[in-house]
Amino acid sequence: MKVVLALATGVLLAGSAMAQDVASVVTACPVPELPTVERPTKPERPALPSCVNEARGTHNCNNRVLNAYETANREYQASFTAYVAQVNSYIQKLQAYTREAVAYAECERDIVLPSTLING
Repeated sequence: MKVVLALATGVLLAGSAMAQDVASVVTACPVPELPTVERPTKPERPALPSCVNEARGTHNCNNRVLNAYETANREYQASFTAYVAQVNSYIQKLQAYTREAVAYAECERDIVLPSTLING
């Protein structure tokens, strides 16, 4: 009777350990979380003043108009730099998500098809 009880206890413990191993493998595949969609708006370049002849490279603008255009152009460049930073940040988040998705797919593949079954 003691032998049967010891054998049954051993089988239960072994089965419990195997179930824990399977549970730990299944939970070992973290599902990647899609980043929040970001669509930054590209700033618009300021319009060239009508007193500038771009084809000839000349102008008949007064200093007030030129100074206003230069100020608008500096603001545009700062806005464009911020826009590029936002786009690059979103791209980095998407690349991280892609890496996590590949790792997840490989983890799931390894659970479904253990390497011991692969020949050659």
